[in-house]
Amino acid sequence: MTHQPNQFIQVCQNRTCLRSYSDKVLTCLQAAVPEDVVVVASGCLGQCGAGPMVRVEPDNIWYCRVSARQDVLDIVQQHLRDGQPVRRLMHPRIHAYYEPQNEPQTPQ
Repeated sequence: MTHQPNQFIQVCQNRTCLRSYSDKVLTCLQAAVPEDVVVVASGCLGQCGAGPMVRVEPDNIWYCRVSARQDVLDIVQQHLRDGQPVRRLMHPRIHAYYEPQNEPQTPQ
């Protein structure tokens, strides 16, 4: 999968996310994304306590606890340019996925 044109990114700028420096995340994303990707400030995305929240559309990927430096670079390179969401940042309540190494061991 490669970069999709017309991607749209929302970065929450409500109180809880702002306390976690979502304004810096917004600034970094705006400076780093490909030219055809739109990055905007949004109101509350309804995931208070997991911020800063970043939502990428049309992929419907929700990232949580995003930092302004390495996480933004990973989102830009891995998701926007290479087309692969950054699993470690995906919100676990929205994106449930199976990790075999997390399965409890059954006695034999």
